[in-house]
Amino acid sequence: MSGEDMIKAEGIRDVEDTVFVAVGKNVKEGKSVLSWALKSFAGRRICVLHVHQPNHLFSSKDGKLSGAKLKQHMVKACQELDRLRLHKLLNQYLLFISQAGIQGGKVWLEINNVERGIIHIIEEHKIRWLVMGAAAETHYSKQLSELKSSKAKFVCQHAPMHCQIWFTCNECLIQTRSMNNSLSSSLESLSSPEDNGGTKMRNHVGDGYEDLNILENASSPANKIVKAEIKGDYSPVHEAHLHCATSQPLLEEGSFHGKASSDERSRVEHAIMDAENSKQRAFEESVKRWRAEEDAMEAIRMAEVSYRLFKEKEDQRKEKEENFAKQKEEIEELKIQHDLCLNELQMIQEKKPVLESQITESSYAGKELEEKIIQAVGLLISFRKQRDEMQIERDNAIKEVNRFRKLEQDDADEYCIKNFFSISFSDIIEATRNFDPSSMIGEGKFGSVYKGIIHHVKVAIKMLPACGSFSDSDFQHKAESLSRVRHPNLVTLIGICSESRSLAYEFLENGNLEDHLACRKKSRPLHWQHRIRIAVEICSALIFVHANDPCIVHGNLRPTNILLDAKFVSKISDFGVHLLISQTENSNNDDPEASIYVDPEYIDNGQFTVESDVYSFGVILLRLLTARPASGIVRDIKCALESGNLGSVLDSSAGDWPIEQAELLAYLALSCCEKNPLNRPNMLSEVWPTIEPMREICKPHSDLNTSSQGSKGQKRIPPHFVCPIFQDVMEDPHIAADGYTYEGDAIKGWLYSGHDTSPMTNLKLDTCDLIPNYALYRAIQEWQQQS
Repeated sequence: MSGEDMIKAEGIRDVEDTVFVAVGKNVKEGKSVLSWALKSFAGRRICVLHVHQPNHLFSSKDGKLSGAKLKQHMVKACQELDRLRLHKLLNQYLLFISQAGIQGGKVWLEINNVERGIIHIIEEHKIRWLVMGAAAETHYSKQLSELKSSKAKFVCQHAPMHCQIWFTCNECLIQTRSMNNSLSSSLESLSSPEDNGGTKMRNHVGDGYEDLNILENASSPANKIVKAEIKGDYSPVHEAHLHCATSQPLLEEGSFHGKASSDERSRVEHAIMDAENSKQRAFEESVKRWRAEEDAMEAIRMAEVSYRLFKEKEDQRKEKEENFAKQKEEIEELKIQHDLCLNELQMIQEKKPVLESQITESSYAGKELEEKIIQAVGLLISFRKQRDEMQIERDNAIKEVNRFRKLEQDDADEYCIKNFFSISFSDIIEATRNFDPSSMIGEGKFGSVYKGIIHHVKVAIKMLPACGSFSDSDFQHKAESLSRVRHPNLVTLIGICSESRSLAYEFLENGNLEDHLACRKKSRPLHWQHRIRIAVEICSALIFVHANDPCIVHGNLRPTNILLDAKFVSKISDFGVHLLISQTENSNNDDPEASIYVDPEYIDNGQFTVESDVYSFGVILLRLLTARPASGIVRDIKCALESGNLGSVLDSSAGDWPIEQAELLAYLALSCCEKNPLNRPNMLSEVWPTIEPMREICKPHSDLNTSSQGSKGQKRIPPHFVCPIFQDVMEDPHIAADGYTYEGDAIKGWLYSGHDTSPMTNLKLDTCDLIPNYALYRAIQEWQQQS
């Protein structure tokens, strides 16, 4: 049922005679407005008008209660408490009215906007008379003549014109808004100053004031308090309830006379207070119940949390138990390991005395070693000192040797000029035993060769043709020039005899190359490595004599003039001999074998050139490869190379020839044997670069020598380790005054036999003192240890 229906149903017929007073929550200001109304409208029915603003805690923006934020029972309880407070406030105003002996009523509306709520009540109940505050009492002053409250301004502007409104402040009238003309007469009939004996008051309506006679003392008996309740809706947002009722049941039963006893008023007050207290207790019980429910829910939630915590603790406990079990197992294992360590420690402690004794012994041994080291250091220092002394002696000996060698060279040159070439004919006869045929070792184009001993030196004596166009002085001069040409691969010229036109050369024991190629005189064939080395040595000697100033051409180079010493080192003999005989004798050549080695160019013009020796070297090179006779050898090699069958013509007795090197030597030899001298290679720029690298594949002399004899080779003996007299490795080397080193027994025997000359130079020795050659002795010892 709407509020408008209830009003119509109940009917409020005395609204036109009722003065409505708008009050608020401030009881003091509300009573001030009521006091002015009671004084000004004595005897009139007074009705309290109140607009209540609901608690925002339970209202949403649309004015409806929000049950989504709070529980329903809590919302209801709070609403009930709010209503109790509202009624308590209104009852205080009604009690104040009743104490003045005036019938009172109450009308209220629940809405957020107070001023609009007042307008709505005025319109709904067609209120004609309304009293409300103009401003707060704090704004009051004697000069106050206008409205200060926004609510009062709004009501003054928007209230219906049939309603006259008095605005007061501090029990003083501030302003009046009068009704329209039709209503003014009703107001005048309502009260007049003469009838009611009231006082004149100034009423401000529009531009002026009206005097109103307000009855100060109402003579009417106690009026009945009208009990009415009006409910209605207002505002599109909120649902409002408008109530109009009497102050309390005690006031509703009839007229309440102003002179009622104080006991009755006390009972009414106590009844009201008891009702309020009952509602307050009910509300508190509801709150307690709600809190108990909340506590229960919280307890359930805490129980759930506790259960989860319990589960977590239980899981943690199980995990800790598992970890504890694992740790226990690990501890057990550690205990086992600890026991093992204890056992090992016990064993070590048992061995400790033994180890300590060993340490003690080691310390003693260390001390002994330290003493030995100190002794060894002392010995090392002494040995170093001795070594330094020996090095000094060696350096001195080397200096002496160098000095003697220099003296030897100077003396030898002087001897060659003055003494050594002056071999007498009687020495020649004595050496050859009067030219005994058994002493002859060879015969060639330039004469016969005998072996013999001159001045205790074994020599080969070459007897040149006696006839010739050279004088003795010319012969002597030319022989001296040849004696100055020295090379390791040239036979050394020792002396000459101008009287017999003979030359004395060093004697080489292993004969000539022809004997070994033809295997004559019980000579063994040479190994291919030995043959390559001989070719390199011949090439080196030819380059040397060709570079001599003046140039020396051999002119008779053939295997019989290539001699081999005890170590199978090849040496060229008869070089330059053609310079010591006449041209007629030089051109006389009855040996057809020898003519094969002669340059065809010489046969045509009779002149020896460097290219003549190149031709002869080419033929000798072919002989070394094949060991075949010289006749037709060039043709055979060419055919073998053209057919690619060089191996068929190589000398198999020399061993397995390396085909690559053999072909290279064959082509080189054929180029040397070209008939045109201009087509022959140069020995220095062409032949030597080709043949010299082959020296690396050749064995040492001693190995080649012994391999040709079919026995195991030994390491090559350095020439300066061999005694010039014994021709063997020295065991006690001594340096003589001539600068040469000899075996001690050999040189001493030489000197003790009455000789005062050098066995090597035949020069007179300055002294017969001998110096031990310690440096050479140590070198021989090291060499023997390595071999």
